[in-house]
Amino acid sequence: MAAIGLTVGGLLVLAMIAVSARGWLTLPSDARVPIHHGLRGYGNYLSKTAGVVTWPAAGIVIYCLDIGVFAEDLATHYRGTGVPLLFLSAVLSSSSPYK
Repeated sequence: MAAIGLTVGGLLVLAMIAVSARGWLTLPSDARVPIHHGLRGYGNYLSKTAGVVTWPAAGIVIYCLDIGVFAEDLATHYRGTGVPLLFLSAVLSSSSPYK
């Protein structure tokens, strides 16, 4: 179960990087990218460079937390269900600005 969570998280990070790369190539240089900060954080816009880098960077941070939980489980011989790993993958998928 943990390997599935890591695989899904890794694929989501790669998808976020691919979408950001496409946005970098297709958006005009003066474009503004929406950034969502928290539950009521709508209406925040960053420049193209900052916005296109922020989303994959946040995804990588969440994925590193995912890997940290997995390493902790391995180090302590945890025999749980792997639910925290799937939860973090769900958080990673919901952090995408392109919905």
